[in-house]
Amino acid sequence: MKKFNVPLDKPKPDIGRFLDAVSGKIVPDKPPMEEYLVDNTLMKPIVEDMLEREWVETSDKDEYMGGQMDFSEENTSTIDAWLDNQIAFWYHMGYDFVRVEVSLDLPAVSHITKDTAESTENHDRAWQGMEPGVIKTWEDFEKYPWPVIKDSDFYIHEYMCSHLPDGLGFVTCHAGGVYEHTSRLLGYEGLCYLLHDDPDLIKATADKLGELIFNYNKRLLQFDNVSVIFQGEDLGFNTQTLLPPGDIRKYFLVWHKKYSDMIHAKGKPYYIHSCGKIDIFMEEFIEDIKIDAKHSFQDNLMPVWEYKQKWGDRIGLLGGIDVHKLSTYRSDELRNYVRNVIEKCAPGGRFAVGAGNSIPSYIPLENYLTMCDEALR
Repeated sequence: MKKFNVPLDKPKPDIGRFLDAVSGKIVPDKPPMEEYLVDNTLMKPIVEDMLEREWVETSDKDEYMGGQMDFSEENTSTIDAWLDNQIAFWYHMGYDFVRVEVSLDLPAVSHITKDTAESTENHDRAWQGMEPGVIKTWEDFEKYPWPVIKDSDFYIHEYMCSHLPDGLGFVTCHAGGVYEHTSRLLGYEGLCYLLHDDPDLIKATADKLGELIFNYNKRLLQFDNVSVIFQGEDLGFNTQTLLPPGDIRKYFLVWHKKYSDMIHAKGKPYYIHSCGKIDIFMEEFIEDIKIDAKHSFQDNLMPVWEYKQKWGDRIGLLGGIDVHKLSTYRSDELRNYVRNVIEKCAPGGRFAVGAGNSIPSYIPLENYLTMCDEALR
């Protein structure tokens, strides 16, 4: 892997420069790098083989969303070592920030199976099925073990903010948005039926979750070194939104307006990650909710350079390197494609280079390194 410029021996992160570039305050010579999530399957060989650090696992729990970890006192040293590796990875790979997110404990129905991607023999994948969720009735809602936010929920944030190298920022949020967790607890099919049968139960669940996430992110804003709240909230798929747009506005986007207002009042930016065909919401995201940047792009829906033409003078655009191409292109094809995206999106600023979605386990390590190498040229 010596043919790549990454990992960097002497990184020079500058979170201020990153924020100014994404906001359009400056137009850098080259756009900064950005990622939403990087799977352990790719992070591990970089940490072990390229950074020569010892890899540690944080937990044996199988949790679908948010990377639930064992925060017991006896596990503290393991958590600390894991966080040190996170910092080392993001720092040496040329990013201006570390991004880590954790969810409150919100148990739901998940499916777990072994990952079928190459070199993932000890790796599991989890997903949400179509079956009913854990909340089907008002009785279920009342009996659900709603979490109470406590100081220990912010251990990783305290550690991260006190161990960042100079210039490196911290980007985080509550793992999973109000729609995502609502659809998990009610079940996607159950949620669709309840739109007709009992919309009040949807509203009660969404509002309960929305308030929890609001208060969780409010606590995050107490950390001076939290640079951005970058909230995930997948609202669409390949052809349309996951629910009728009016229902998404009614039950879920109202909460993002509250998050954005609170975060901006603290002088921080609010970025959003949302997959699928959601261009119907872009004007509301920009004009009403007032997001500062949008993440998640697919070339088969609307490539990032078309977003750039439509909205790139008003918000930042993060990532855009199509995950299918990142997964399947040969190294030389990928390098040319990455360069083409940069040339289309970098003029005028408000752009950061990275995957169109995240870095999942099935992306070849060499392709990830190729993308980073080309971005740093």
